[in-house]
Order: sequence, then C-alpha cells, then structure tokens
Amino acid sequence: MTYSTNSSFYVLLSIFLLISYVNTNEVRLRKSLFNERPYDAKVCPEEGITKVHTNLIFLQIESVDERAQIVTSNIQLTCAWCDPYMTWNVSHFNISELSVGSDQLWTPDVVVVNSADGKYSRNREHYALLLRHDGYVRFMFQDLWKTICKIRSTYFPFDLQQCTIIIRSGSHDSQTIKFIQRRPIEGHSFIRGEWELIHSYTEITDERVSDFGQVDYSLVRFTLILKRNHLYYLIKIILPFTLVSFVTLFTFLLPPQTGEKLTLNVTILLSLVIYLQLFTEYIPKSDDDTPILTLFCNANFFLVFLSCVMTVYVLYLYHRPSTSNIACVPAHMKIILLDYLSPILYCNRNQESKQPKLTKQEIEEKRPRRISSIEKRMCNLFTLTTPVPTVNQQAIELLKLLHQIKYHIRTQWLIPLNIVNEYETGNDLSKFDNQQRLDEWQHVALVLDRLFFILFIIAMSCTALLFVSAHSPVGNNYRTNFTIIKTDAKCDHYQPKLN
Repeated sequence: MTYSTNSSFYVLLSIFLLISYVNTNEVRLRKSLFNERPYDAKVCPEEGITKVHTNLIFLQIESVDERAQIVTSNIQLTCAWCDPYMTWNVSHFNISELSVGSDQLWTPDVVVVNSADGKYSRNREHYALLLRHDGYVRFMFQDLWKTICKIRSTYFPFDLQQCTIIIRSGSHDSQTIKFIQRRPIEGHSFIRGEWELIHSYTEITDERVSDFGQVDYSLVRFTLILKRNHLYYLIKIILPFTLVSFVTLFTFLLPPQTGEKLTLNVTILLSLVIYLQLFTEYIPKSDDDTPILTLFCNANFFLVFLSCVMTVYVLYLYHRPSTSNIACVPAHMKIILLDYLSPILYCNRNQESKQPKLTKQEIEEKRPRRISSIEKRMCNLFTLTTPVPTVNQQAIELLKLLHQIKYHIRTQWLIPLNIVNEYETGNDLSKFDNQQRLDEWQHVALVLDRLFFILFIIAMSCTALLFVSAHSPVGNNYRTNFTIIKTDAKCDHYQPKLN
C-alpha cells in the first residue's frame, strides 16, 4: 500500500514538473520572440517579394439579391507565408508551434475589390495565427462577404450564375506581395441551401488598379458557378399553377346546355389571379431580364382569359336569339367548319328524325274541301238517278240555288279562308327554315368547342416547353487551372534566429 502511494506521488510530481517546464519554455520563447527583439508588424517579413499562398473555401451562399445584384457568401480565407525573423531551434525550446494573435505578427492586408459592403469587416482580428518554428505562418479566418455579382434571372428557377470574388493587397503592389494559389484544404464541404456550388476555379493575375506611378497589383479571382435548387419552385409554384390552368380544357368539353361553362372559366381565372399575387415574393425582381417563370405564368393566364372569350362566343352561337328570321350560316363557315373540320373532329350531326318538308300539293290536300266538289257530287247524283235526260224543273231550280250558295260562300267565306290558309302555310315554312338554321348554328358552336379544346392542348404544351429549353450558357464555360501548381509555403531553408 505504501509502495503504490509513493509511486503515484512520483508520477504526479513528474507530470507537474514537465508542465512547468513546458510552460516556462513557451513563456521564454514568446518573450524572446516579441519582447527582447525589435519587430514591426507593419513591415513585410521577407526582403523583396513576399509570397502569400492563398485559398478560399466557400461554406455557404447565404443570400442572393437579384435586384441589388449582391451575393452574400460565408467564406473561409486561408493565407500562408514565411516569416524568417520568427524562427527558433526546436531542440532548445522543445516547442514546434505557437498560437499568436493577429496583432503580434505581420498579416497581409487583404481587401475585397468588388465588395458591396460599405463597412470594413474586423472579424478577422479575432482569429489567431499559427506560427511554426521554421517561420511558416498560417492565417485562417471566417467571414461573411457581400460582393457585387451580375445576376441573370432569365432562366429562373433553372438558372446558373457565375460570380467572382476579387481580392488584393490594400497597400502593397505586386513588387512587394505576390499571391500564389495554395493547395486546397481537404475535409470541407459546401452547405447546400437554395444554391449549390457545382464548380469553382482560381485565377491570379497582375493588373493595374490605378495609374498612380504605373503600379500593378497582384489580384486573385475566385470564380463560382452556382446552381439554383429548382425542386422547391417546381413543387410549390410550377406544378400547382399548371394543374389549375389545365382545368380550363374541361370547360370546352362541357355541353353548352348545362350553363356552367362560363362559370367554371371565370372561377379558374380568379384562382390564377390570387395565385399570381403569391408569386411576387418568389420571382426575382430584376429590371434587365424577364424570368421564364413569369412568361409561363403570363402565357397560361392569357390562355385562360382567351378561353373565357371563346366560351362566350360559343354560347352566343349556340343560343341564337329566337327571332322571326334567323340568319343563315355563312358559306365559308359551312365549308370550313361543317364540311371539312366536322368529320375530322368527330363532331358529325346527329341523324335525328325530323319532320319532312311539306310540298304545296300536300298542303293543298290538307285544306278544307271546296264547294265545287259538293256541286260535282250533286250533278253526278242527278245523272245517276235520271239516266234519261228529262226536263226536270225542280232539279234546274235546285242547281240554280246551289250556284247562288256557291257564289255566296265563295265571296263571303272562301276568299278570306284562302288568305288565312296561305298565311299559315308560309308561317310553317318560315318556322321550319328558322329551326333548320338554328340547328346549323348549334352544330357550328359544337365544332368550334372541339376545335378550341385541341388548340388549347397544343398551346399549353408549348408553354411547358419553355422550361425544357431553359439552360444557362454559363454551364458550358467552365475553366480549370490544371497548369497552375497548387503548393503551400515552404520555409525549411531559413536558419533559426533563436538558438
């Protein structure tokens, strides 16, 4: 028991002494690096050109403002360089790395050239630097950058955007600071939101930012190819709007006798008006480009409005006013609609049993019998009863009396009755013609209904083709920098300043 207690005591004592030794070494190293020697954090560490290896990691696209043309990105910038003045002997201090504040060492004054934020971000001042014994310095900080980007919303929501972030040194030209593309850090992934990063590349050039003293600056362009996640817009906007618009086709299949064609059309039109009000918060508000989704919604809304007008016209043709004289169907409409289109659209006339047209002879037969027929029958009667022609004064007087009755009836009754019968016959013919013309107009309305149904199917299919052809030319202009060697800063050739 005593042996185990003593051993535990020696172990704890050795650990305490080791920690004290390490802490003492770190304090002594920091004192030697930053207090005992003069060091100016505003002066570039290397003589001549300081090579700064840089790399940009995109964590997430926070927002894209189409109207203001501003993209807010959540980025992580990594810069690495060599500081030969900050080197020490590892065997002497037993420490290979230190965490140093950003105000204790020189750091490149990186500024965003195409920044849309008026305030200078001081978020980077809260991040520490990693200092290695051979003078290698790595500075990694995370920040939200608002950059100007030309947003093209023509192919919304199936659009690709190409945005560029340009950085450079704020006060050092290319003869003092030279940016070099650094090897990427593995293990970082892009957080998908509304936008997805499908490609990115880096380009480093020397460009003249200002003509003061003919000075060139080393610029780093980080180019992003962003793709919008269109599944949300497809499910929430395009599909419901298409289904509501598609119901318009069924208005042309309703029979005109129901009286519900126009009611259904107006209901759909009002539904689309309400739906368009909800679209305003999703569709980008850009003055330069008109999104395809806007064209699709307007085209379908116009088709529904046009269907209302066509439905009114079809109902007008079907329910012709029952006047005394209905106009005939024009000859060109008969040829085009009734003769050619009606068989093609399977809209032939129903061969219903109709009342045959009466001829004048048949009408004459249906009139009341004439008085002359009675006279002929009486003459025949006398002829048959008296085979031998004798002078019969009574029969002669009777015939005279009949002649007088005939004349009286003809003058008083028969002539007005003739006029009335002829008027009624003309009325029957006019009604028959009007009914026949009304049937033709109704048949024309049915043919037009079927024709509009087919035309609207074709028109709505054409509006859907807008999204099939929607593609952005940005996706075909990918650039890669395979010729650029991605390396990190190498500082192993410097001699340690502290031994």
